[in-house]
Amino acid sequence: MSQIDRIDGGVNTARVSAAEADRIYREQRQADALRFLRKRGLDDVAEILGLVEPATPAPQVRDRIGSGKTRRGAA
Repeated sequence: MSQIDRIDGGVNTARVSAAEADRIYREQRQADALRFLRKRGLDDVAEILGLVEPATPAPQVRDRIGSGKTRRGAA
């Protein structure tokens, strides 16, 4: 049973906006893809596709405060 049917208890009479229906459909597809990849032991592929959070966070580049560099045109 799809999530749209579950909204109103199994009878597909609920009025769902197109954006909401698209979001529900996308979530179902992602869940199906994740289940497929995990069943085959391809967790690394699921991470690459963004279906799961990465095991190690990506490093963030930070600007140094007071590095002595000035931008042209800045007063």
